[in-house]
Amino acid sequence: MTRKNLVQSLIILAFLTGTASDEAIAKPNSYPGEHSKFNSNDPAAIAEQKAEQKRRKELRQQKREERKRKRLEKRTNRLK
Repeated sequence: MTRKNLVQSLIILAFLTGTASDEAIAKPNSYPGEHSKFNSNDPAAIAEQKAEQKRRKELRQQKREERKRKRLEKRTNRLK
């Protein structure tokens, strides 16, 4: 009886390891975003991606400048 339980346990363990390896394989990133592995050969798609990256970069820069301006205003108001 013990041997039968041991064999069943090993079979279940082998089955679970076999199915877990399929889930562990990462799915490739199919979104053509800024940090994805998607490579398009279409020049229009590449230009669109570059334009989107540039727009996001400009927005980040504007936000940084706005935060800096607010910090400076807060500092000058505190000193008065």
